[in-house]
Amino acid sequence: MKKTLLTMLALAGAGTCPLMADEINSKVIHDYTYVGAGYSYVHDAVGSADAHGGTGEFSYDINNFLIGASGGYFRGSDSLEMWSAGGGVGYVIRASENHVNIIPRVGVFYSNVDVGFASGDSTSVQPGITLSYAFNNTISVNAGYTYAHDLDNGGDIHAFRVGTEIALSEQVGLNLGATFTEDNGFSGASAGVTFHF
Repeated sequence: MKKTLLTMLALAGAGTCPLMADEINSKVIHDYTYVGAGYSYVHDAVGSADAHGGTGEFSYDINNFLIGASGGYFRGSDSLEMWSAGGGVGYVIRASENHVNIIPRVGVFYSNVDVGFASGDSTSVQPGITLSYAFNNTISVNAGYTYAHDLDNGGDIHAFRVGTEIALSEQVGLNLGATFTEDNGFSGASAGVTFHF
């Protein structure tokens, strides 16, 4: 993961890279005003139980300031049910003709887990940063880091995400990603469609 981030930072510094010949001006790639829905798989969500579910998200770009909200509902084995919802803000730093986007961000999320015999909820603060590199107006790759601090139970999670975005049409994008945590390694994957307006 660290090698991926370092490689993307090196590309960001290579302003003369031939892959950056034209400015990115796509309505999908490096555009952050959209609504989206998707599917997510959570590996070892609680103990050894996996979960699957649907997610939704909204983002609005106001002069590179981002306001967003997201949520999801998941079911798994052993009567596992989970849901989460929250929102956050960020800022887009655009470089190299918009080929490189760096987005520091912070969010607050509420989640609930019910495994039949026990349930619990938590509120977490999640600062992080995302780095995205667009090859052209059709495809980009991204990597991100999130630090989640549980305000109710005092736990901390360091999460890393890698993904790609593909413009399926002028206003529709496909997002694919995988998430890893410091303690457990691979922790999930997602696929979603976004409509940009």
